[in-house]
Amino acid sequence: MRKVAVVVSVALFGVGVWLLTRVHSVSATCTATVSLFTGKGVNPNCENVATFYFLGFGLTILGLIIFTLALVAMAKRDRDERRSRRRSISNIRRHEPQKLKDVA
Repeated sequence: MRKVAVVVSVALFGVGVWLLTRVHSVSATCTATVSLFTGKGVNPNCENVATFYFLGFGLTILGLIIFTLALVAMAKRDRDERRSRRRSISNIRRHEPQKLKDVA
């Protein structure tokens, strides 16, 4: 499940970056048309570009958050496995026969 989360997060991040790079060239022309002095406003095409820009940022951030949570979950699982191995080894040492303890 954690590996699936990593794949999904990388896919979301990739789509978000792709949207940002795709829309970036169009957004430069849209910001040039907005002016308080000339009376030009934002046309519907530029509003659509802004929507895709925000969607790209949202997908990129969501991908990074999911990726971070998946890595933290994997690290926690590894830490728990190491602890359980240490406990099992310490239990074996406690229950050694006395003859083995004398040899060591």
